[in-house]
Order: sequence, then C-alpha cells, then structure tokens
Amino acid sequence: MRLALRRLKNEPVFGVVFSLFVACAVFLIAWPILRVIFYPSLGDYLAFPRNARFLAAFRNSLAMMALSALTCSAVAFMFAYGIVRLKLPMKGLFRFVTLLPVVSPPFIVALSYILLFGTQGMVTKHILGVRLDIYGWHGLWAVQTVSFFPYAYAVIEGVMRNIPENLEHAAGNLGAGSRRIFWDVFFPLCRPGMAGGAMMAAISVLADFGNPSMIAGDFRLLPIEAYMRMVGWYDVKGAAVLSTALLVPTFGIFLFNRHWLGNATRETITGKQSAMPPRAVPRVLKWTVFAGCLSVSLFVLVVYGVLFAGGFAKTWGHDWTPVLSNYAYVWQKRSLILNSLKFAVVSSLLAVMAGFALAWLAERGNSKTEKILDFAAVLPGAVPGIFLGLGFAIALGPAPFSLAGTSSIMILALAIWNVPTCYNADRATLRQIGGSVERAARNLGASSFRIILEIYAPTLKKTLLSGAMLAFLRSMTCLSVVIFIHGATTTVSTVSVLSLVNGGNWSGAAALTTTIMAVAFLGMGLFKIPELISNRHRK
Repeated sequence: MRLALRRLKNEPVFGVVFSLFVACAVFLIAWPILRVIFYPSLGDYLAFPRNARFLAAFRNSLAMMALSALTCSAVAFMFAYGIVRLKLPMKGLFRFVTLLPVVSPPFIVALSYILLFGTQGMVTKHILGVRLDIYGWHGLWAVQTVSFFPYAYAVIEGVMRNIPENLEHAAGNLGAGSRRIFWDVFFPLCRPGMAGGAMMAAISVLADFGNPSMIAGDFRLLPIEAYMRMVGWYDVKGAAVLSTALLVPTFGIFLFNRHWLGNATRETITGKQSAMPPRAVPRVLKWTVFAGCLSVSLFVLVVYGVLFAGGFAKTWGHDWTPVLSNYAYVWQKRSLILNSLKFAVVSSLLAVMAGFALAWLAERGNSKTEKILDFAAVLPGAVPGIFLGLGFAIALGPAPFSLAGTSSIMILALAIWNVPTCYNADRATLRQIGGSVERAARNLGASSFRIILEIYAPTLKKTLLSGAMLAFLRSMTCLSVVIFIHGATTTVSTVSVLSLVNGGNWSGAAALTTTIMAVAFLGMGLFKIPELISNRHRK
C-alpha cells in the first residue's frame, strides 16, 4: 500500500484524480450508513422492544428469512444437482430458468402470482372457480422462493462443480450404496455451498421490498414498516430505527458468509481434479429430480407468460378483450422508462470506475488501509436497499447537499449499491494479473494512466463489461433503493409499477413491467456486442 501511495505521489495529476475518486466513493458508502444509524436517539432505540408493532415486524422478518431461505436452498440444490451431476434432458431450459429472476424486476413474481391466483386470477376465478386469499405469509413464501432460489443456485452450483467425481467412484468400489455415497460423501462436501446459498437467499429475503409491498397484506415486515413510517407518517426516526434493526441480521449474515464460509468453501477444493464422469444414480432419483426441475421451470415460464398476456388485457379479471391501450399508457409514461435507463447507464459506469479504483488500490498491498478499503467496498452488499436509500435521503437530501429528488442522488445511490458487485469481480481478476506485469511496465517508463489504459483495461475488459452489465440490470429493475429518494421529475418505472398495483391496475402494471424487462434485455444484448466482436476477431 505504501508503494502504491508513493506512486500516486510521484504522479500528482493521477494521484489527485485517483485519490479524490476513492475518497468520494468511501464517503458515499460510509456517510449515508452512519447517518441512518445515528439519526435516532438512544431513547428511540430503547423504545423498540416496547413497541409491539415493531417487534412483530422483526419476528416476522426473521421467520420469513428462515422459511424462504430453507425452500430456496432446497430448490436450488435440486436444480444444481440435476444440471451438474445427472444426465437430464432440457438442461438448457433449466439453466435459462435460473437466470430469468436475476435479470427481471424483483416484484415480477408477486405481480404474476396475483394475476394467476388473486381474487380475479386466471387460475382461481376463471379456471377453478374458487376464491383464495393469497395475501399474507404463505403467498409471500411462495413468491420469495421462486424469486430468490437462483441466488442460492449460483453458490451451490459453483461448489458442486468442484467436487471431484472420483471420491464417489472410490466409495462405490469399497461397496457403498448410492444412498450412503450421497449422504456420507457427496452431501457433506456440498454443505459449504448449501450454507452459502442459504445465506445469499436469506440476505435477499430480508432486504426484499418489492414482493412484500404487493403480496404481504397485513403481514408486517421491517422493510414495509420502515416505508410506511417514512412515507405514511413522515416518521424519519422510526424508519431509521426499523432500517437499522433490519441491518443487524443482514450484516451479521453477510460477515459470516464472507469470512467463515469463504474458508470453508476453499477447503473443499483440494487435490487433483478428475475427468471421470459422474457416478450413475437410481432411475427413480434421476426422474424425480427431473420432474421437480420441470415443474418449477414450467411455473416460472407461466409467471412470465401471464405477465406478457396481462399487458394486452383490457381489464384483467373482467374484460379479456385484447387491446393496445395499456402500451399506449406505457408510451405516455415513457419519461419514467427513460429515467430508469438514464440512471442505470450512468450509475453502472460510475460503479465500474469506483469498483476498479477501490480494487486497484486495495490490491497494491496488504495493510490496514487495504483492509479498510476492502471493508468499505463490500459494505453496500450487506446493506438492504431500503436502508441505503433512506441513508441517502437523510445524508444528502437536505442542506448543505440539497440533492433531494434530483437525478444526482438517484445515480449516486444506485452506483454505490452496485460497487460491491464490480469490486469483487475486478479484484479477483487483478489477483490473476499479478504485480510483475505492472512493475515491468514502470521500469520501462510507463505512467499509471498508460498502465491502466494499455495493461489493465484490455485484461479486465470482459470483467468490466460483465460488471457494468450486471450493475445496469440491477439498477434498471431496482425498487428498494430509489423508493425514498425519487422526486416528481426523477420517478422511475419500477415506482410507477408499484403505484399501479396499489391502485388495482393489473393490466397497466403488467404492460409496464414487460416493457422494463424488454429494455433490460436489450441493454444486456448491447453489453454483449463487444464480446461477440472480440470472439469473431479471434476466429
């Protein structure tokens, strides 16, 4: 770290620009979080245990976290096991299903669930002729399981692919049956991935705002209570207390996942890997897993299909006449989509630059400063979106910054929210490059600007583009971060969808949501163009 700082000092222009960028990034991460925590008084926090409504919301949030994380992990394990270890048909479909919820708005499953099983639902009313109350914890449980199992799948699948097949073959050669091999050999090696997947799902469930706002009903949860305190009662201190209460378990899970689980996961990847094929399993198990994956996949496809159909219904549940008026309404509200697009593009670029700057400086040594930067860079990943949005509203909204309701506060909040995603990917790639390449370039007289442009930029091109694409998708479909900070001229499309749902305009909400998804997928395609061009040149 001292060597990096000395280099910055020897190049004044680069040092000033780089240092200011890092200082601003750290400030925008730490200051909003600290403002939320210290905004209420000690008496406000001491009153929390005496507030029955707050305690109920806290208990409900923890219960939903445990319940949804458990089912998310089970579904994710089933998909990972079927895709990695079994010779199943339709694996391409199963992989596609695990990607859909990640690149779509977080509330899409709740909206489609209402269209399918609500009081005017296609299945409940018009096919089965029954009336079901889907609002509450049971509906939210189903919705969050479908929404967040892909996050657990990503972790479990990565661990499962690194388990050598020769261990199972060796156990079989020693006389162990399929059941014993699974429970005594394979599953214990999957436990770090299962724990990591469960924790990723738990963090996502705790921080979820979009799905509960649509389908939780009277079931109180911390994000919804914080939103009502802020928007309904203008009780900023109460919202800060509830947001901080939400931060405690989320941050604890994040630290546990980052440190303890990181070590546990690496310990499963030992020895020389084998190219042996996976061991055959009983046909009953194989086709049971296939049936389970197919059932979930069909449900997910129906979720997205009914959303598309809902956009063309004149009045969902009453008049099924196909019309284009819902998309005419979307055209009238195109400024909201343009806001979402503008904020997503600019914030993703800022997130990429901030992530690279923090990763570059953190990777230049192993000191206390490096640990501080690493902690600051990953901290937004442990902060629920609604907490971060409230932090920006309190810290930067009033004077002297006076950014309330402006484009600046929207872009900054979304950029900081996406810094951990870009930082982790950049730092992993920087570690692969090593310091010898940079030292050789400096010995030849290259400046820091030239090293970044001619060495790091080409090497990290794929990583930077992937980080920018993911940051763009997350920003385009985000609701929780922006719900407290948008203004009359900076309202985004996801906030409008929430208003349409609360107003009972299901068809308009479906049309606007499908438009958001279309723009998001189009943006993802544009981010893929440089990679396609590069691959073509290689050929």
